[in-house]
Amino acid sequence: MGIALPGVTFTLDLEDHRPSDDAEVRFPQVTRQVLDFLGARGVRGTFFVVGELAERHPDLVRDVAARGHELGLHGWRHVPLTQLDAVDLREGAARGKALLEDLGGRPVTGFRAPIFSLVAGSRWAVDVLSDVGFTYSSSVLPARSPLFGDPTVPVTPFTWPSGLIELPCPVARAGPIGFPYLGGVYLRALPTVASVGLGATCGRGHALWVYCHPYDFDPAEPYWVVPEAGRLGSRLLWYRRTRMFAKVDAVLRGRAAPPLGERVATLDAPPISEPR
Repeated sequence: MGIALPGVTFTLDLEDHRPSDDAEVRFPQVTRQVLDFLGARGVRGTFFVVGELAERHPDLVRDVAARGHELGLHGWRHVPLTQLDAVDLREGAARGKALLEDLGGRPVTGFRAPIFSLVAGSRWAVDVLSDVGFTYSSSVLPARSPLFGDPTVPVTPFTWPSGLIELPCPVARAGPIGFPYLGGVYLRALPTVASVGLGATCGRGHALWVYCHPYDFDPAEPYWVVPEAGRLGSRLLWYRRTRMFAKVDAVLRGRAAPPLGERVATLDAPPISEPR
């Protein structure tokens, strides 16, 4: 008998990952390969799109929506919340939401902060997102992280005081350390049996979702050092990209859940007071 894994939603952060404007634009072609991969398996997911990218590549965003996937906003620019103020976020979130709704022809209710940057110092953003009209967020990594993480919040879905529902990034724990085993480098580096097994043992009560980016599926992208990742981290960003389609296939096979926006109403997301 196989391991029983709770339902898993496919999510992709649709962003332009290049060292400079002079570098080749690769993500549209790779994204369409991902769309074909999902379509062949009857999988619908959630694509969190950077607003500036949607403005420059509207046909790609229309294609994502036309294939039945949910559109969510990944910020107007791919900038952490900690580098914005309330005015910047409000203007960008409202502009991006309206653009995606125009391109997709459906309401946009979900938001994902770039780099999971909804942390203690940026919780003011929750009220802004609610005011703009978002009903859920998947912006928190509920563990310590070299970049952004918040171990003070629950690892299962919860509702912020503003009414915004939060679907935290799925994490597994090894002692005091939590790691997002269903996304990016972790998903590519872990053996498939470990990814599936962790979902079965750690995923009860969680809203499980895979998170990835177009570059995760692009082993042919020329290597460059990503400043925020450093040399070692950048090597990891290219590690085992050739296996990404197979890894996602193994995690989703027979367990693919609907887009996050369709799951929100069915989830238990108890309210929390402001975390300390």
